[in-house]
Amino acid sequence: MRKLWKMWNSLKHKDIVWVLLGLLAVSLIALPYLVLGEGSYVQVHDQLDGEVLNYMYQARYLGRGNVIPQFMNGMDKASMLPPAPLGVLLYKILPPFAAYGVMHWLCLIVGFLGMYGLGRKLGLRALVSWAAACMFCYIPFYPVYGLAALGQPMLTLCGLGLREEKTVKVSRRARCFLGVALFAACSSLTLVGFVWVAVGFLWTAYLAAGRRRNGFGPALRVGGGTLTLLGVYLACNTDLLRSLTGKGFATHRQEMALRAAEHPLASLKELIFSGGSYSPVYSAGILAAVVLLTLVTLLLAGRRSSFVKSLRVIWGLIGLIFLGALLAVLWNCGPVVSLRLSVGGMITYFQADRVYWCFPFLWMLVLGLVLESACRLGEQVETRQSKALWPRLAVCAACLLLLGVEGLQILRDSTLNKNIRLMLFADYRQVTWESVYMEDVFAQIDRAIGEDKESYSVVSLGIYPSVALYHGYTCADGYSNNYDLEYKHRFRQVMARELEENEETRHYFDDWGNRLYLAGAPYGINGMVGKGQAGYTELDYDLDAMNSLHIRYLLAAAPVELSLLSREQTALTLELVEGSPFTDDAAYYEVWVYRICNP
Repeated sequence: MRKLWKMWNSLKHKDIVWVLLGLLAVSLIALPYLVLGEGSYVQVHDQLDGEVLNYMYQARYLGRGNVIPQFMNGMDKASMLPPAPLGVLLYKILPPFAAYGVMHWLCLIVGFLGMYGLGRKLGLRALVSWAAACMFCYIPFYPVYGLAALGQPMLTLCGLGLREEKTVKVSRRARCFLGVALFAACSSLTLVGFVWVAVGFLWTAYLAAGRRRNGFGPALRVGGGTLTLLGVYLACNTDLLRSLTGKGFATHRQEMALRAAEHPLASLKELIFSGGSYSPVYSAGILAAVVLLTLVTLLLAGRRSSFVKSLRVIWGLIGLIFLGALLAVLWNCGPVVSLRLSVGGMITYFQADRVYWCFPFLWMLVLGLVLESACRLGEQVETRQSKALWPRLAVCAACLLLLGVEGLQILRDSTLNKNIRLMLFADYRQVTWESVYMEDVFAQIDRAIGEDKESYSVVSLGIYPSVALYHGYTCADGYSNNYDLEYKHRFRQVMARELEENEETRHYFDDWGNRLYLAGAPYGINGMVGKGQAGYTELDYDLDAMNSLHIRYLLAAAPVELSLLSREQTALTLELVEGSPFTDDAAYYEVWVYRICNP
């Protein structure tokens, strides 16, 4: 066995083999898209209810004005900004589901290559780099966010490449700049890009301060990469910049209520051991392994061992994570929130705490360094013990245990887990692309309505507005983190009395408002009211306000009954469209279609 291992290590092109195996391993995550098609499980939250539509409609109106007519009765393009602008091209040339699947697969490829290449750059052995890269790619990141998480290893690798001396080939340097530009074009400035721009400028300043050793070359190249990152971000966010400079509309964020975190210590613990929104971490096992490795190293190798240097790097990265978590918590603590409110403007609602988007990458980097340090420690002990086999076996067992613990936790949350079950078990049920968007059901609705979609608007109740928007309807409602404040006020009139009857829903709509949805008892602002639920009763809606927004049809997930007051204050009525409810076996919803008309 040892001879075979030595023969494998002597291969000149073993990296190519590891890369091919890794690409195959991470491609398995996207394989169900080919097998199940639109029957694949896809996370609904912030994907099928929002971002997918941003890509679709930005692709549809690419290079055509500043307004998207179907969204919120015709809203500025800045209200539908996709988090990975380059992904719009995929939605331009492919059907939506195919674009989603291809984008996910391409980001997985970039994620693996970046993490594997970074590991090798840092001196990790091929097997360790491979394991860390695969583990990183299997973390359940949301595909619609592009390279925001998966592209960070590539960006770091490109930064290290730019820092190298002048002897590096020009073509290799150009690839580094291209990688930086790719990350910016496939990620969001406001989600994570601002963190890496700040890191780039700080790193440039550090290199410039140490110019006596290497001159200004490294600082100039890293600075150039940082400016490239910032420049591409600005070029890809012209609609956002236009709205921020007051040339579009007054954003609804002006009325967002900013509240301080109630339990800072609990928030700090959550960021370290669970991660933040869309950036899950599986750090408990890794942290335990670091502590154990530290104790074993000091016991077997001594305080003057070369392994202590590796431990300093590992603990340095963990310290960086703790510092980032602390800054994120401080950003939302009482005094800082008060300061942000006093400053006003964009600073008030800027989410600087999203530094936590970097945590999964940093923890996986720590994982790779721990595995490499353990392997080297085992080899050293083996040499001291006259090549005894037990140190290597002990290290292998420990590394496999760590990878097993991490892998099982990650696979538990991965979309692959649910999609494998969908492929293997006929009675297994999950929310899928087709069950949410319901192509056949909306074909029936189109025929039942029988009118040109451009001549009226619709509004949804208990159903995500994105579903109707997916099928080309002009929607009065929608999901956006940046839209016209005046329009929010107009839409609120439709359900003003209904909101007053439910304080929690009222605060949700008034104080946040990204989900410009109809609210109704007993489900509040809930866009996933499934089949067979009890109806909406005693709804205090203003049909005249609906009519002023050109709303002619209400698509509800359950039967709707207006209150007596609502019926008495208008000449308009809700008339159930023949054929309601519309549904089929694959659909998540049943759709009750109501026409707003004069009796």
